[in-house]
This record gives sequence, C-alpha cells and structure tokens, in this order.
Amino acid sequence: MPNRGDPQLREERAREFGERVRALRKSAGLTQEQLADVTGLSRNQVQNIELSRNNARDESGKLSPGVGNPRFDTIWALAEALGVQAEDLVRRDEKAT
Repeated sequence: MPNRGDPQLREERAREFGERVRALRKSAGLTQEQLADVTGLSRNQVQNIELSRNNARDESGKLSPGVGNPRFDTIWALAEALGVQAEDLVRRDEKAT
C-alpha cells in the first residue's frame, strides 16, 4: 500500500477529486461561478479545486503553489451543492484500488 505522504499519490488523489467535481458540476449544468455562489467559495477556489492546485503562500507572502487539499467543510459544501454525498467526491476510482 502506498504511503499517504507520497507526493505522487497526493497529486493523483487531488487530480481525481478535481475531475470528479468538474464532471458533477457540468452534469448539473453549473458554471464555476454558479457553483462558487452556491457554496460560498470564490470562483478561483472552484477553479483551483478542479485543476487540483492551490495558491498557497509561504511565510514571506510569495506564491508557493502546490497540490490542492480542500478542507472538510469545503468538500461538504461542494457535495451538498452538487447533490451527492461527501464520500462520493473523495472515493477512490476502482482502477486505482
């Protein structure tokens, strides 16, 4: 079993999550802006989630982007807005298990 701290595994999981959010959003007929409005996120946050990235900043305030890692309340808000359970957003693809 891969180590959960493995950067490659984190990237893969973030990509799967983002792809799942994008597919569900499009299936619901929502734009990123509309999903942002419903969830209380910014459109930029929705875009970053879908692209599996973040815009984190280091201690000096410089942009230090990396793999997206949304908080639980963000995942919950997305799930509610998209009409699915939170676990549906974070489940592993069968091909990956």
